[in-house]
Amino acid sequence: MDVDELIELSSHDVSLRYVVELREQGLTDLDIDDIVELSSHGVSPKYIAELRKLGFKDFKVDDLVELGSHGVSPKFIAELNKLGLKDLDIDDLVELGTHGVSPEFIADMHKLGLKDLDIDELVEFANHDVSPQFIADLREMGFKDLDADDFIELRNHDVTANFIRSMRELGLKDIDTDELVELRIHNVTPRFVRELREMGFKDFEVDDLVQLNIHNVTRRFIREMRQEYGEDLTLSQLLE
Repeated sequence: MDVDELIELSSHDVSLRYVVELREQGLTDLDIDDIVELSSHGVSPKYIAELRKLGFKDFKVDDLVELGSHGVSPKFIAELNKLGLKDLDIDDLVELGTHGVSPEFIADMHKLGLKDLDIDELVEFANHDVSPQFIADLREMGFKDLDADDFIELRNHDVTANFIRSMRELGLKDIDTDELVELRIHNVTPRFVRELREMGFKDFEVDDLVQLNIHNVTRRFIREMRQEYGEDLTLSQLLE
């Protein structure tokens, strides 16, 4: 070691004991940069020993840094193992840790019967705020057979239980998830549906509502057209 390397070790509080304990954990071919990297990210020899007890053997410095910097603790891994997630590699663990997918979150999903979600689906759920409560609310509304993609799409388009309930109260009782998403995409609100009913329009379908919104058929527009052409205008005529 030269003077610069000694100064770097000292500035990062790397002790002789730390280096010796790393070697005792099998990390015998580390250079100065590796040792400083591990120390800077709080990767202790005890942490490595606990990972080894959980079955992880062949570590790279980058692996240890990734795990440590994303809060993947031995306790986190052990709790995942209890939930049946036993064959996760370093990338899987980092992915879960990075996106805040906790063992509690996974356990709640299991209680809802979603025991076969893979890592990507769990991460997608966390990223798109597909919470256990969101899923429970949808099931309470009668949507029992939705898969992971359905939940993500509904959440992405803000199709909530309140939105569904409001639409049902306005007479749209049999709409499916695709139609609910379509309504949200085209900004068809419960208020818009309520205004149509108040103006005397009773028999319309989801596609009618979407078309009306696309063509900017508003309450004001309907009122103006009625003043011009009479009260008996149909939705088709208004669209024209």
